[in-house]
Amino acid sequence: MATTRWQQIVEAFRADIETGRRRPGDRLPSESALAQQWGVSRATAHRALHELQRMGLVERRRRTGTVVTPIKPRRTGCVALLAHHSHDSLEMSYLRGIHAGLPEETHLIVCDTRGEPAKEAHYLRRMAKEADGIILFPTCEPENTPLIARLLETGTHIVCIDRYPEGVPIDAFVTDNYASTLEALRYLIAQGASPIAHLSHPYLHVSSIKERYQAYYNALREAGFTQPERWVRWFPAVPACYQASFTQMVADALVALRHETPSLRAVFCLNDYHLMATLEACANLKISVPDELQILSFQDSLSLLPQTARRIHRLVQQSYDLGKQAAERLRSLLEGHISTPAIVRLPARFYPITSDANPLEGGLSI
Repeated sequence: MATTRWQQIVEAFRADIETGRRRPGDRLPSESALAQQWGVSRATAHRALHELQRMGLVERRRRTGTVVTPIKPRRTGCVALLAHHSHDSLEMSYLRGIHAGLPEETHLIVCDTRGEPAKEAHYLRRMAKEADGIILFPTCEPENTPLIARLLETGTHIVCIDRYPEGVPIDAFVTDNYASTLEALRYLIAQGASPIAHLSHPYLHVSSIKERYQAYYNALREAGFTQPERWVRWFPAVPACYQASFTQMVADALVALRHETPSLRAVFCLNDYHLMATLEACANLKISVPDELQILSFQDSLSLLPQTARRIHRLVQQSYDLGKQAAERLRSLLEGHISTPAIVRLPARFYPITSDANPLEGGLSI
C-alpha cells in the first residue's frame, strides 16, 4: 500500500490509466500544477511523474509536457509466456504447443507467476515493454482486469490460454469445459451413477472452475435433483506439503455424503489435485472404486498406473493443440492481421471406464 505522498500520486494516476479514465495521449498536469493539486512540493510531484515514466505509463515531451504513453509498435523478437508453474505437466504440454506455433527465430520468455495476482501484474507490465506479445495463463483475479484492458488498449498483443478474464474482449484458447463436463456427467447419470458429488475450489471468478460447476449444476438439475449444491464440497487450494490434510478433508466429506439419502454413487473432481485426494481417501476408507463409488475427473498432470486409470472416468484437455493455436493466433496478430477477439473452445477427450485408450499421446504415460 502506498505510504508516501509521491507513491499515493503514482497509484492514483496508475489507476486512472489502467481503468481507461486517462487514455493514450491524454496530458497530465505539469509539476507545478500537480504540486498545487496535491498540496506537495515540486520535488515530490517530480518524483511521482518520474516513477510513472519509469513504469512505462507516461512519457515526457518537450513543449507538450507529460502524456499517457501512446500505442507503439514493438520489434524485440521475443514473446512472453506468463504461466502459473511452468514445470507443471499440463503447462509443459501447453509450452510444447506454443513452441510449435511460433516461428523458430522467436525467443520465448517464460515467467512463473505462481498464480499470484501481484506477480502477474508485475510480469504483465514488464513484458509489455520487453516482448512483442504475451501468451497469458491468467489468474482471473478481478484486480488485474483493468491492467489487462489497459495493455490491450495501448497496443500490447495478449492471447489467453486455459482460461480468460471476464469482461475483457480478448483472444483466448480454452477447453470447452461446460460442454465436455456436461456430456461426461450425462453419461454417468445414464449409467445410473447418481447422485454425483462435486469436489472443487470456491474460486468461481476463474472461468474454467465456473464453467465446470455450471455444467455440474445443470446436469444434476436435468436428472431431477432440485438442490445440486447439496452435493458440492468446496476446498481451498493448499500447498502440496499439506496433501495429507487435504486427503483427510476429502475423506470426511465422502463419509458425510455417503450417509445422505439417496446415497452417493459418484464424484466429479475438478482436477488432478482433487482426484489424487479422492483416490487416497477411498483407499483409506476401504471404498471400492468403481464398484461402490465412480469417479470422474479432469486428468492432465497426474500419472496413473494402467490399472488405476481404467477404474476412473477421465476428461483430458487437448493442451498441446490449445498451446499451438494460441501461439499461431499471437503470431497472426504480430504480423498485423487484426480481427475481432474471440474465445476458441476445444472439447476435452472423454475416456469412460470402459475405454483402454491412452489420451496423452506423445506426453505422459498413464
